[in-house]
Amino acid sequence: MLEDIAPPLTQLNTVAAWFLGSAIALAVVGAVCLLLTWLAGKTFSMQDWVKKGQLGVAMFFLGAILLGSIGGGVQWSSTNSRTEGLLPEAAKQKTIRVDRKAPHSKCTSTVSISSKKHLKAKKEQPMDENTKKKYMPSEAEAGKMGRAIREMGADKWPAEKAWTKSLVWGSNLGDMPSKDDWLKDRDKYFEAHGPMYSRIQWQPDGKKGNCDNTNFHAAKGAPVEVIFWETFVGDPKAADDQQYGYRMFRIPVK
Repeated sequence: MLEDIAPPLTQLNTVAAWFLGSAIALAVVGAVCLLLTWLAGKTFSMQDWVKKGQLGVAMFFLGAILLGSIGGGVQWSSTNSRTEGLLPEAAKQKTIRVDRKAPHSKCTSTVSISSKKHLKAKKEQPMDENTKKKYMPSEAEAGKMGRAIREMGADKWPAEKAWTKSLVWGSNLGDMPSKDDWLKDRDKYFEAHGPMYSRIQWQPDGKKGNCDNTNFHAAKGAPVEVIFWETFVGDPKAADDQQYGYRMFRIPVK
């Protein structure tokens, strides 16, 4: 933006060069005429012409010296701010500096935190207590994900979708999932299914931190996804009718 601004001292040099060049050209023409007058006076013994020619040639050399001094003075005074010390502070040449701060780059990928046991089941297994212990997240893992969700504020945003999956991420199991289980009916859902955080995923806001899973500022435009490990309840009165699996919520960022 600043590259096209022409320095004023450079313009002064250009004007001075045109002025001096024109003056020298006219002086040379005049000197030639006066020299011819002088020579003609000597040839035809005309003393008045001789005196005029001599005086004109002398004036030419004096003018050439003066013009040369003016040109040199302009060049000297307009180069490297040699006369800047004679100017008031407000009129001195200023150095313009433009600092460009690198913009924050938007994070383009999602990040996640998950349990070490998340989706480790390879095939359907009997849903007994051993299965529960084998794929259930630890208290520390679930607690870490819960704190991250609360810090980004997603626990206060309504979900737009919910669905259930088996331990091998197969077809839906358990009761009919509802998006209200995330916020509106959370207490009822937690009491019935005892969910524990198994995996959370979000896109960090690059303007508020790094693009990794230590930045709990979720960017708008990409939803937060939460997957709970939970107990599917068939008949609450029958212990052997309980199954285990996942419930997933998709939560738009507010």
